[in-house]
Amino acid sequence: MIKFRVALWFKNHGKGSEVDLSLLILDLSERCVDLCSVKPNRVSAWIPPYVSDLSFNVDGSSRGNRGDAGIGGILWDFSSKIICLFFSFVGVMDAITAEILAIHRACQLIVGKQPLQGCLITIFSDLKTAVSWCNGEDFGSLNVVNLVYDIRQYLLSCVGFQIKFMPRESNSFADCLAKNGSSRSGDRLEWGDLS
Repeated sequence: MIKFRVALWFKNHGKGSEVDLSLLILDLSERCVDLCSVKPNRVSAWIPPYVSDLSFNVDGSSRGNRGDAGIGGILWDFSSKIICLFFSFVGVMDAITAEILAIHRACQLIVGKQPLQGCLITIFSDLKTAVSWCNGEDFGSLNVVNLVYDIRQYLLSCVGFQIKFMPRESNSFADCLAKNGSSRSGDRLEWGDLS
């Protein structure tokens, strides 16, 4: 999360505005830091998609059983290039409702961007219950039934579009984005190059 925030700061304050955000995040010590000793990062457990596919990692976060909640997500290609990232505060709710909202937001972003039509996109969530509800394997809470219904409609209408479970340790970047949203630090939606 620290690397993400530092990269955003450099991008928004002119020092890295010409560099893609994903490159800033990946090469933070090379591009943004002068003469600082930087400890090497742990290798992420994230597995890139196939060359022609895209991965949309999403997460919902709630500070307490019903607390300030945020959602976040990041759409990547096989080379770890960031195509889209978002986070936002979504109100006071439980974690599963926030997770469903994160999946729903990712669906809206995919359907609303013409260049993504026809792409093979997998949305990854680290909450098995939410994935099960969205895939129609189980019935969700009445609080989110309309959202789940919308998500199922997106799944039926888009070819090559699916929702899968991913363990939490492989979804850490989306988790950081969701926590940023729950901290009420503002909303952000950023699109990279879609070519």
